[in-house]
Amino acid sequence: MSIDTTAKIQQKRSGTLIQESQEGLDRIHVDLDELQQGPDPDRYRALARAIKAEVSCIRESAIKAGFPEVKEACTGAILLIESMEDPAVHRGVGDYLALCKSLGRIRESLARAEEVISGDAPVFDFAKDVSATIEVDDLLAALHRLQENRSASAAQNGHLLPSVIERVEQLREKGVEKCNAMFLKDLLDESSKKDAEFVEIAQAQIPAVIEVVGPLKRGERWSDQLADRLRAIIGRLSRLLSSAKEADAPQSVFWDGLIGFLTLVMQQRVVVTERRYEAIESRLQECLKAIHAWAEERLAERSAIGCLLGMK
Repeated sequence: MSIDTTAKIQQKRSGTLIQESQEGLDRIHVDLDELQQGPDPDRYRALARAIKAEVSCIRESAIKAGFPEVKEACTGAILLIESMEDPAVHRGVGDYLALCKSLGRIRESLARAEEVISGDAPVFDFAKDVSATIEVDDLLAALHRLQENRSASAAQNGHLLPSVIERVEQLREKGVEKCNAMFLKDLLDESSKKDAEFVEIAQAQIPAVIEVVGPLKRGERWSDQLADRLRAIIGRLSRLLSSAKEADAPQSVFWDGLIGFLTLVMQQRVVVTERRYEAIESRLQECLKAIHAWAEERLAERSAIGCLLGMK
């Protein structure tokens, strides 16, 4: 068997392991979302074991494929999972956020590993010289190629690549022929900060909104206390909406509509059936899963852009 053939077989195996690992991360986030809802102790333990098993499997695959960064990211995540295995211990939002970020590091390291095995060498090496300049046309071409090679979801509303491409195209329209490497680095850093803030706010506020929808669904008698709780929830949603718009999250329209709906409820201007409240409650639970998936995709996009441009 020739060296080239052996290399291609190894590349294919590594690609398969990466794909399976990414699918494992998707399953982990489904379990993590359920874990955050506070299931009964037996179910909690089963979910924690399942999450740990998936991460351990990804770690073993990384060892086989020779991806040390993925292995280290998994090791850190396993330590966090083990610290959360006891259902009797109270968990705060910060605990789940830390685990989510740890899983994000696994996704990011997998994206870098995928770039390595694909044989795509960095187009620009910004790591050596952050003051380097890039031809805007070359940068746009590289970003468009990256977008074509990523999944169809990367072109959807709320994802990062289209907005980065738009910003670079604006430079070209203004007659800018070259841009500084720091322009793109700052853009990625800014999006990372806004994404993290939105996820943190969503994880804190959505369960609080669900908690108020429950009594409404059960037909709790109207009172000034219930009105005050609704008013507070509307304030929480307004903050969430503002953060969603800052992060360019795709759920903004839903939050805006929910604020308007709950305002009418608070003013006793609508009569709402139990079925309608159940639909809202279900949609809110789905939103948590969608937000995690969105944040993971944005993280993978930033990693892919960074790898493309040689940024560390």
